[in-house]
Amino acid sequence: MKSTHQKIELAANIMIIIVAALLIFFLVQKYFLTDSSIPNRNMPTIGSKLSLPSEIDITKSDKNVMLVLSKGCHFCSESADFYKRLIENAKGKNIHIIAVLPQKKEEAEEYLGSLGISGIEVRQSQLDSLNVSGTPTIIILNNKSEISDVWVGKLSSEKETEVFNKLSS
Repeated sequence: MKSTHQKIELAANIMIIIVAALLIFFLVQKYFLTDSSIPNRNMPTIGSKLSLPSEIDITKSDKNVMLVLSKGCHFCSESADFYKRLIENAKGKNIHIIAVLPQKKEEAEEYLGSLGISGIEVRQSQLDSLNVSGTPTIIILNNKSEISDVWVGKLSSEKETEVFNKLSS
């Protein structure tokens, strides 16, 4: 009888360890790994042309910043202050900023409004049609849809400065 009780207790302990390990794995993955630390199989490449939906017109500006975001992305929400500074910095310059989200335009505008982001063009497009596999993604392109720079994930302060420098040059 004691032997059976010990086997059941051992099995229960092993199950508890397995569940705890899985829980830790998923928590670390969700809260500590940024999108930029996960390799992207599908990502726009510098120098290539981005195929854009017809409703996105980038021909009027030499520099276009595409913020590829998603309503459920906590990295996008956490980066809202950076996007607001980016929009403010672009005012008075020939820089066109477009937020592209997979959600319907009205839902996307409501989400951006809840973050305090306004005054930019908002469009709806599926991420894979832009060759983007994760959000947030920032793409800088010229008026011919040629990609000059790409950043994926929540940016460090150094990377944010890099974005501002690229837009100033």
